[in-house]
Amino acid sequence: MAQSKNATIDQIPVPISNVKTEVIEGELLLYDPRQTKAVYLNQPAAVIWSLCDGHRRVREIIRLIRDGYPDSKANLSEEILATLNQLYESGVLVASDHATVDRATDAATGKNLDRT
Repeated sequence: MAQSKNATIDQIPVPISNVKTEVIEGELLLYDPRQTKAVYLNQPAAVIWSLCDGHRRVREIIRLIRDGYPDSKANLSEEILATLNQLYESGVLVASDHATVDRATDAATGKNLDRT
């Protein structure tokens, strides 16, 4: 999997396996112990993060959000791509062209899941 700083709709965003998550006052905090760094996500970014499961392509994430929020802005795709770019740059997501089939991390809970 190659890390990318330019999200495209054909990529599959994959959370790195050791990210810890914590909800603080309704907001999501991601902590990467390798970098000793925390990433704060507001509610819209947390929704995007929760859909990054190592199996969905960016195009599917955009469709799910658009379907779930039909009154969303016209530039929704661009905002999702910008958020994914920030998550790539923060090091908590990597981009793949193939769905993960090995151990992966549930983006919402931070727990490892066996996807084999």
